Amino acid sequence: MPVSRPIPVTLPAHGVVFAESVHGPGFRMAERADRFHKLLYVLHGRVTCAGSGGRPPVPAPAGSVLCIPAGDRHRITDTAPPTLLLVCFSQAFLRREPGLAELWRRLTGGRGVGLRPGPVWGHRFEGLWRAAIVEQAGAQVGRETAIGAAAGTILVSLARRPAEPTADHARRRVEAVARELAETFYEPWSLERACARAAMSRRHFSALFRTVTGRTFLAELTERRLTHAARLLRAGRHSVLGAAFSSGYGDLSHFYRRFRARHGRPPGAWAAGGDP
Repeated sequence: MPVSRPIPVTLPAHGVVFAESVHGPGFRMAERADRFHKLLYVLHGRVTCAGSGGRPPVPAPAGSVLCIPAGDRHRITDTAPPTLLLVCFSQAFLRREPGLAELWRRLTGGRGVGLRPGPVWGHRFEGLWRAAIVEQAGAQVGRETAIGAAAGTILVSLARRPAEPTADHARRRVEAVARELAETFYEPWSLERACARAAMSRRHFSALFRTVTGRTFLAELTERRLTHAARLLRAGRHSVLGAAFSSGYGDLSHFYRRFRARHGRPPGAWAAGGDP
């Protein structure tokens, strides 16, 4: 339901809450400072975020992220009535997970910032936000852990965004897909999924992907999976089936064929003494 003022947020004991704020035409917000950190993702519409101390307002169109630390005075003003997806979390939550406090400090420097991480990151954020809302609405075992994990994953993925985007927006989208593939190669990837992520045709995406990575999409996916499987087998703590499953292969015979073609030996023989 559209609101005319900021929604009230109360953090639970575990220190993380996901929320939605749909601004009506008459939305007004006075300058404020919250006792918790918050990340605002502009799903629709457009806002500006003004900070204290003479900082210029930061424009935030759809797809943008505003990172606002606890205690930072700020004011959100609508340019076009927006829908905002919020992740609010306490300093205690950041301290519970090694490295998260440093990630947040690096993202913000202690003051509010606006970021435009791109559509690929936006897809990942939206999926994590939906999953966290399901957890919040239920009473599943481990729900607090799942909510915290979603918030942590969002912060990590935001911190890993490219520092200097290229001027070529199509290439930038393909580079973002290549980075996502490198991190999630074990998921059920397909060329169709990759093209949808980059919002371009198969032909255009395939040509740009080869330029960016030096390989076709299938070759890059296969290389990522087989390299990971080889690493697991060489460590000696995984079976062939476990290594195949962990790397994204559901068909063991297909994995055997791919692995032997790549490494020159079946996975069991390679793990026993083949070249890395």
